[in-house]
Amino acid sequence: MNNLVSKLPLPPRVKNMDRQQFETLFTSGAFVITTGFMFLNSIMLARALGDAGRGEVAAVFGNTVVLGWAFQIGVPNAVAYFAKDADNRRLIMSSWAMTLFVTLPMALALTPFFLWQMTGDAFTGPDGTQLRIFYVMFIVLQMLNGPFTSAIFYLRGIGNTFRFNVLLALPQFLITFGYFCLYITGTMTVTRALTSTFLMMCLGWGYALVSTGSLPGRGFDRELFKEVRNWGLRAWVGNLSFVMSNRIDQLVLVAFVSSEDLGLYAVAAPVATISGAVARGIAQSLLPFIRNAASDDERLARIRKSVVWVAAASAGILIVIAVSAQLLVPLVFGSAFADSVLPLLLLLPGAFAADVTQVYNVALQSFNKPEDSSKAQIAAALVTVAGLIVLLPPYGIVGAAITTTAAYWVALLVSAYYWNIHRAKVKRGEATGHTEQIEQPA
Repeated sequence: MNNLVSKLPLPPRVKNMDRQQFETLFTSGAFVITTGFMFLNSIMLARALGDAGRGEVAAVFGNTVVLGWAFQIGVPNAVAYFAKDADNRRLIMSSWAMTLFVTLPMALALTPFFLWQMTGDAFTGPDGTQLRIFYVMFIVLQMLNGPFTSAIFYLRGIGNTFRFNVLLALPQFLITFGYFCLYITGTMTVTRALTSTFLMMCLGWGYALVSTGSLPGRGFDRELFKEVRNWGLRAWVGNLSFVMSNRIDQLVLVAFVSSEDLGLYAVAAPVATISGAVARGIAQSLLPFIRNAASDDERLARIRKSVVWVAAASAGILIVIAVSAQLLVPLVFGSAFADSVLPLLLLLPGAFAADVTQVYNVALQSFNKPEDSSKAQIAAALVTVAGLIVLLPPYGIVGAAITTTAAYWVALLVSAYYWNIHRAKVKRGEATGHTEQIEQPA
């Protein structure tokens, strides 16, 4: 039987907290550290490469990170959900099977889109050929995003908070280490930054897969695969829509704006998501407690507290960013990035909505309602497409920021609507958070 929540005693200083509070603080702290690495990366890239070079790195690496989310096919969340009832070996083989049968064909089908992106300004300069090669390399690597994230999310599902956070943060730590070595030696270029990023990701992902016993091999279970596939596909629609509503601005900007403007947006977007580290920590640590709660009343209470925690923390952090942005952005990133302030300020209200939405998404998924979470993201994606068509040509990165914030708020309102409907059914006894166990092999 899996350890759903760690049985280690709480440290004396937190003995008055319940287990969820402690693990939420631990996970949020880990995400804050990881976000700090990303923030430091952005500073080093901006100062060493300037706005155009920063835009070229974003066009290759940042761009393919977005594709990696789509390549997950909803499987990591399915693995976290079923971790209560199935062992890692059978679940991870379901993830590898989805990579082979769904991710690979999807990547091949997207070839025209990749070719269109490579017509953008970042790929037509003097280093265009090298950047196109790196772009393809990162796309191939991101096809393994599903198995890597599934291995990590299994640990989340069984409540192994320490290993979950360490392995999730490891690739980002290694990337930061590589950038730091290049930066302090004064040898950072666009191609060297991308080479370091690729090697460090391979190292971090490879260690996570090996140390968790998640390489492809034995243990494929056809019946469990069907369960994971069906659950993942129900969530995948929302994941794809999430990519559209939250990151399609960056995907489209690659082909529409200059490398300089792309570099400005590549600074504004990460700064606007700093509060998301706390929200992710609260949301990610929530699922095993909901799945293992003794009653639906306890589940609802934990979700309600998490919404309050996220809203308060997010609002406080974003207000500080808004007040200090005009001074700190040029000071930290350099005067060339002063024009990042306006899109940053426009993104901040949306960041608050995105933070709270994370909790509602986990709540719906933990009650086996991933399709309702998907509906919220679909609505946001429609707003994103319409907004980019109308606002991107005349206003560039400012129009993209306005569109993204509008999409975030649509996602929040729709997810809150569906959660309130389901919560009312649970309170009336018409629905329950209990699910049938997956049958274990003999």
